[in-house]
Amino acid sequence: MTRNVARWDRGSLLRKGAAEQATFVELFFDLAMVFILSRLVAQAFDVLAEGSGASGWVLLGQSLLLFLPLMRVWTLTAYITARFDPRRPAVQGCVIGSVFGVLVFGVSVSWAFDGRAVAFAGTYIVMQAGRTLATGLLAAVPAVRTAYLRAFCWYSVVSVPWLVGAFLPGPVRAALWASALLAEFGANAGGWPVPRLGAGFENLWATAARYLAERYQQLLMISFGEPLLSVGVTFTQVPASPYRITALTLAFLTTVLLWRLYFHVAGQLVDDAVLAASDPARAGRVAGVAHLIMIFGIITTSVGHDLVEKHPAVHTPPTWSAVILAGPAVFLVGRSVLEYVVYARVSLPRPAGVVALLALIVPLTLTPPLAVSGVAAVVLLVIAAADTRRSHRHPGEHPTPP
Repeated sequence: MTRNVARWDRGSLLRKGAAEQATFVELFFDLAMVFILSRLVAQAFDVLAEGSGASGWVLLGQSLLLFLPLMRVWTLTAYITARFDPRRPAVQGCVIGSVFGVLVFGVSVSWAFDGRAVAFAGTYIVMQAGRTLATGLLAAVPAVRTAYLRAFCWYSVVSVPWLVGAFLPGPVRAALWASALLAEFGANAGGWPVPRLGAGFENLWATAARYLAERYQQLLMISFGEPLLSVGVTFTQVPASPYRITALTLAFLTTVLLWRLYFHVAGQLVDDAVLAASDPARAGRVAGVAHLIMIFGIITTSVGHDLVEKHPAVHTPPTWSAVILAGPAVFLVGRSVLEYVVYARVSLPRPAGVVALLALIVPLTLTPPLAVSGVAAVVLLVIAAADTRRSHRHPGEHPTPP
């Protein structure tokens, strides 16, 4: 049986040919992401339901701080399987080990700022620094080995604030972990510069654009399932009422609208746009960031749905209003970035929608959470209608990346 997959030989772990689609071991890794995303939503819901005032905002910041390293773990895994053949036992072992690491993340995330900080930080260091070093040592091509060793040097540096922060009180821990993440993102943006080893940017998007676009879309689809799963579970835990049935309906409608806004139409053209860009590597990295922003928006929206489902008609604290409205707003920001990658433009309804959602956070604290959720759905519906109208006026648009 002939399959359209990369060829491989016994002398190298690198893919021979272009990576076309995810293998079963990669999809197995994505299953672990379902668990930790659900834990992040549950943790954010718990702290928001109990926290108020300044403490609620602090807890929101902590949730974001826990989301970012998870996305870095997923990104490194996707880049490893884009470059190395996941049918080789060594690569499969790396991916399966990553599944266990994500599982440890999931059971530690709720106490990352409490009793399991060492487990959370230690797992992150092992997964990032350990996998980077192992991959660099296994790479037979000198340029690939150097690229991973440069990254390992940086992970060795940022491991210090991660570990030190795990033993210090909450505010200091958050500051150290945030500085470590900032340094990591900065090093990544600068091509992991190291004295004598230089700097360089991954060119995987130029050679594996279709594969990486599909991987990001698969993670996005997992994220779309989280609001439905979470609000469905929440609905079974509370007595049914007209308010809660309406909240469930709004949660479903909002999720459908987010899905529609992504795939209409730029979401279907990411790989073609990257390949047609003047700098495919840069365009691919920006597209990847856009997907991660959208995923964070979806997860935040899911937290908002849970709050509405359990407390549809109570007073709306500012933190609740911010979560319910900022989730769709963050998604629209990421979708705007993706649109620029594909078309070198940003349609006016998207930034207008972001401004409207953010401007309504304070005024809508005077209404119940169910009303806040309804307004968010209406804003998304208006943007989706504008997209449909544009498509009718400009059918069959092709990518025009910058």
